[in-house]
Amino acid sequence: MARMSLKTQLPFFKKVLLFKGLFEEQIMELIGIMKSREFAEGELLTREGAREDSLFILLKGEVEISKSLLMPLWEDETQPQEKSLIHLSEKDFAFFGEMALFENFPERSASIRSLKPCTVAILEKKEFINILREKPEIGSMIYKNIATVLTRRLVKANKDMLKLTTAFCLALEGE
Repeated sequence: MARMSLKTQLPFFKKVLLFKGLFEEQIMELIGIMKSREFAEGELLTREGAREDSLFILLKGEVEISKSLLMPLWEDETQPQEKSLIHLSEKDFAFFGEMALFENFPERSASIRSLKPCTVAILEKKEFINILREKPEIGSMIYKNIATVLTRRLVKANKDMLKLTTAFCLALEGE
């Protein structure tokens, strides 16, 4: 596991929505409990269904988030297929794996693979729980920020589902 000096990354962390509303000193406390890890191009950061308890912040590089299709594609019914959902780079100031902070070893909802060599900061749940106990104002702000992001994602998913359902209904009517 590579160790990057996360403390020098404060200007970057201040732009990550996860830390919105926190003072520099509070962000530095969180940075102090995180680890960094590098991944080679094509390496899997996490796999859908894995039981893990950490949140990732993409510091450098590019990743792809994908989900398994429930039904195999017709061309090759023996191979499990994945659908690419989104590509993220450091310019997105992105974090992912946030649901791990809410449950005990929840299943990952998607797979994440590096498209380019990347570096992530990792916030483990046990470290976050310690901060929550010692500095509840930090934990409550983090939870609020996560709730904001999850709400936005849910609204987008609902809109996408409505579009998909509408397209499906129109396709059935055309037959």
